[in-house]
Amino acid sequence: MMNLQYISDKAGHTTAVQLQIPIEDWNLLKKKYKEFEDEENSAAAGIPDWQIELGKEELQNIAKGNADLMDWNDAKKQFKI
Repeated sequence: MMNLQYISDKAGHTTAVQLQIPIEDWNLLKKKYKEFEDEENSAAAGIPDWQIELGKEELQNIAKGNADLMDWNDAKKQFKI
């Protein structure tokens, strides 16, 4: 069951409505509408959508062996970590 919460200012005027959706319903919506999950992931991480897409492409390249990877110790030396 979805619950509505009305938010009011000091004068009692409704300024917003908050909809609470049970997690089971939310998960069903994410399965049906992929953009909900994409939005949730990018909002949670605070990362712009375009940057997430670039990251996904890079991960695919790595999985396919189409990326030059640097050893962690070499990376630390290069970036003086």
